Amino acid sequence: MPRLGVCAIFRNEAQHLLEWLAYHVAVGVDRFVLYDNRSTDGGADRVRKSAFAERVTLVDWPDQPGQLSAYAHFITHHAARYDWVAAIDIDEFLLPLDAPSVPAMLERYTGFSGVLVSWLVFGPSGWNRPPPGLVIESYHQRAAEDLPLNHHVKTIYRGADVRGVTQNSHEFALSGPVCNTAARAVPNVAIQPVPCHVGMVLNHYQTRSRQEWTAKLKRGSAMIASDQPRYPPELIDHYVDICRTEDRRIMRWLPEVRRLLQDGPPPLPVPFVFQDRSRADAPWHAALRNRADPFAAPQLLCGPDGRPRAFATERDAQAACETLR
Repeated sequence: MPRLGVCAIFRNEAQHLLEWLAYHVAVGVDRFVLYDNRSTDGGADRVRKSAFAERVTLVDWPDQPGQLSAYAHFITHHAARYDWVAAIDIDEFLLPLDAPSVPAMLERYTGFSGVLVSWLVFGPSGWNRPPPGLVIESYHQRAAEDLPLNHHVKTIYRGADVRGVTQNSHEFALSGPVCNTAARAVPNVAIQPVPCHVGMVLNHYQTRSRQEWTAKLKRGSAMIASDQPRYPPELIDHYVDICRTEDRRIMRWLPEVRRLLQDGPPPLPVPFVFQDRSRADAPWHAALRNRADPFAAPQLLCGPDGRPRAFATERDAQAACETLR
């Protein structure tokens, strides 16, 4: 399976971070790089103290606006570690519709540098205050697929093919063509002429409850420099009007998300490098040891031919382990 990472920036999302992490672990994300954009609600500490901590790299990011500069930093320092990278927000949930995971979906996009995943925008679903349940079970009324909101896309790009950010957080400069989730070539633009809601979608819980919508407007946007609200407060009434389509498909992941929130994800393997000390010119080898079972034999890193990979230096072997963790 391809290795999938997520890059996201957040501000004052402590209430939702762990559910968002648990859900994306459930659908196959390996690691997360999260940029904390001047949060004051302790969200980063909540992640550090959680069972998800070893899967998350937290970066303090005070830039205002911070989203595009965070994406540029990620591309420079992290993108090469992953086969694919999803650039999404904390109110967005990748939902594979006809595959067991997002990485399984990504195996369908041979020859493309990026996949554009269409929004499905959800409204408050009758909630004035934050509901007691999880986001994915509480909000189940969305806008119809053909409405303009759902022509927007977010990008999952190949780590080896990304060349930089654009002036739009929905678009990236890539070395090759992009496709929609039906594996058809499409223009690399944030708003698609024809939306595609087959195979995989991006559930966008843009408002959540009315109370949370108000708080969202007050904390400002990571995309614009002004602290003034990006949207008018009364826009939520429009979402109430247009979000009348029942959609509970994401709830098939609810039991696993609850389990992960209770028990935590499985531990990541530990990098392990070694050399045959009996030979002066022996190459270094790399392996991954099971953290849950330290007495199990380490799993050697092998090449496409199935043979163990050899490295000239210990540092090279260690870097290869880190790439696959």
